[in-house]
Amino acid sequence: MSDESELIHQYLVEAAEAPSDGWVIDLGCGRGPTLAAFARTYPGMRLTGIDRSVESVEAAREMLADYSGRLEVLAADLRVPAPLPDGCADAVVSYNLLECLPDADPFFAEIWRLLKPRGKAVVAHVDFDSIVIEGADRQLDRQICHAFTDDQQTWMDHADGRIGRKLPGLVKASPLALTKVRTWVTSSTEMSGQAARRIDNIRQALTNSARRGTGLVALEEVDAWYAAVQESASLGRFFFAETAVVVSASRPA
Repeated sequence: MSDESELIHQYLVEAAEAPSDGWVIDLGCGRGPTLAAFARTYPGMRLTGIDRSVESVEAAREMLADYSGRLEVLAADLRVPAPLPDGCADAVVSYNLLECLPDADPFFAEIWRLLKPRGKAVVAHVDFDSIVIEGADRQLDRQICHAFTDDQQTWMDHADGRIGRKLPGLVKASPLALTKVRTWVTSSTEMSGQAARRIDNIRQALTNSARRGTGLVALEEVDAWYAAVQESASLGRFFFAETAVVVSASRPA
């Protein structure tokens, strides 16, 4: 769900505060951008990534093919315990996964199980209701952004686009000890990079839902919104921003 060029991945590495020779597990590793950030920073670290998508796992393995340290990237269902021993990890990270899980409690219990005593957890998620895009008129912009926040694609078991703002409370209710809450804002005045990818993501998701008859906006509205955003970019008025909530926690000794 995440992209290789987003600086937030390096931010997650720093927040994890893992020893350079430690073991880090990435739950929902996707195509491997956070693992790659750890690999660049700590070439001797043991890295394990887990994702349900076989295609993403294969892409992550390819991305990290030259990594000199110990690496495992596994295809597994994160709704059940990972095939890893208790208390093995110095740090567990997860970015943009939790919205897809139907129940947060087992997820945080699993992080607690995997961590060593005093091990660190860093869980981050974009709050999709925070997305700001200059282009369409007020009503259409609100319709599209709220529809995307509430949209559930066919590959998702569950969807909660406002999960970012819920992260601190979910960690407080878990066996983990919350240590810090931060936000990370990705912004751009150009329709390129992460801004372009997110806009394409919104367009594709809402187009698919409209064609299935399950969407909250019509296909014509999606097309009109996208055309307005493109026009904004061509006129030099484009702006994009989205906010991720980053929660750090630990397993008590």
